[in-house]
Amino acid sequence: MRQTTLDITVSTLNKKLRADVLLIPVIVEKGKVNRGRLPGLSAAAGSRLKELELSHHGLAHANSIDDQILPPTSPIRRIALVNVGDTRPSEPKKVRAAAAAASAWCRKHRVAHAALALDGLIHAAHADAVAAWVEGFVLAGFTYNVMRTTPREKNGAPPTRLTIVTGKAEPRSLRKTIDRARKLAEATNLTRLLGHEPPNVINPVTLVNRCRTIARKHGLRCKVLNDRQMKTMKMGAILAVGGGSATKSRMIILEHPGSKPRSRPIVLVGKAITLDTGGYSIKPGNSIPDMKYDKQGGMTVIGALVAASRLKVSRRVVGIIGAAENMISGDAYRPGDIVRAYNGKTIEILSTDAEGRLVLADCLSYGEKVYKPAVLIDVATLTGAVEIALGSACAGLMANNDNLADALAASGEKTDERLWRLPLWPIYRKQITGTDGDLKNSGGRPAASITAGMFLKEFVVDKTPWAHLDIAGTATTTKATPICPVGATGFGVRLLLDFIQSRK
Repeated sequence: MRQTTLDITVSTLNKKLRADVLLIPVIVEKGKVNRGRLPGLSAAAGSRLKELELSHHGLAHANSIDDQILPPTSPIRRIALVNVGDTRPSEPKKVRAAAAAASAWCRKHRVAHAALALDGLIHAAHADAVAAWVEGFVLAGFTYNVMRTTPREKNGAPPTRLTIVTGKAEPRSLRKTIDRARKLAEATNLTRLLGHEPPNVINPVTLVNRCRTIARKHGLRCKVLNDRQMKTMKMGAILAVGGGSATKSRMIILEHPGSKPRSRPIVLVGKAITLDTGGYSIKPGNSIPDMKYDKQGGMTVIGALVAASRLKVSRRVVGIIGAAENMISGDAYRPGDIVRAYNGKTIEILSTDAEGRLVLADCLSYGEKVYKPAVLIDVATLTGAVEIALGSACAGLMANNDNLADALAASGEKTDERLWRLPLWPIYRKQITGTDGDLKNSGGRPAASITAGMFLKEFVVDKTPWAHLDIAGTATTTKATPICPVGATGFGVRLLLDFIQSRK
């Protein structure tokens, strides 16, 4: 795995500062550039900046950029005004988008070392906007070129250095804020990278190897249950899903012990179907290639655990990744089968394409029984129905605890990884009641996302605060956004970390 890293430093704005460009965030109100003071800027640069402000032909819209080349004697080669909006203070979402636009502009102009005028950013937005800028700049730098002999992009590589310059001494908390934002964005990019990996590279067994490498690098504990161990433990649901594959199911447990390794942890459970053909309830052929992204719930959990470790969060956090490959063979499970889950409940298989909930069922039961969690959250690309209902603007949220649901929704709003709560009313339980077994693994088309959540609820004891995040509509994007190319988005990593760090 290769990820581009961005070296971020902090410096005062002075005549000795060298950079390929000085990025100056501005507000453009009624056609007039509104920017903060930039003490320490050289006279030559200041003169060109005034000329640029008077013209600003390229700054008509948010995220637009206008620049001027400075004299050859200047240690800063260019200055560039970056429009972060038309009203003050610019909100974090707009700052991220402007930073992403600046990152793309830097690529186009082959910028290796960019400088950011912090005082200009604070004037345009607010004192905390540096975190949103760093997130946007790092997220926009992601590309997946691992399998390519030549880069896909026509432009150059993203910058490798970002110097955040101030007109005064560095605030004490600034470096900590920058470091947190960078690590969160890098964990999100790791989640994206793993998501893009094809099924001939990532399967349940090779995913174990990746997780072990990641755990060693970031100081996480790693435990793995193989198919023989799970068979002994009577985990019939996850084993059924992977039965048709040559690479059998695995359950991967990552742990960040925090400052109180014996405390009741926050347990995150992620669905990682490394390729979902639909099994005997086979998907249309043109849908299968993108089913490598059916592992994104598990990849989000990996990214969240990496971020928790790198940020040294005090809470104990456990991540359980249920990995399986849903294939067709003589050993594959079939519609009509009845399987017994880890908690003893039997499940009638109506559709082998409703496999993710089977994997999660055993993972949830195991996580609750073994770790006695303070909070239990699962993340999964579970139903296409949630995308039909909510589109890509937000993920579906279901929970058995109002306080937990409210806290997750608040973190979603704060990080712009938004959630919308769906009900888990008892009336929906009837749709998944079995005929010859306890449950059916599909409640049919009506309220399909909700009945999938009702199914998962059967594998959690009511007293355990539990939430289900259905990220099927947000885990990937078919159109590039300012902070993300086509493919895996890494949705949920920043949301979960904000939630974890908000817990006392």
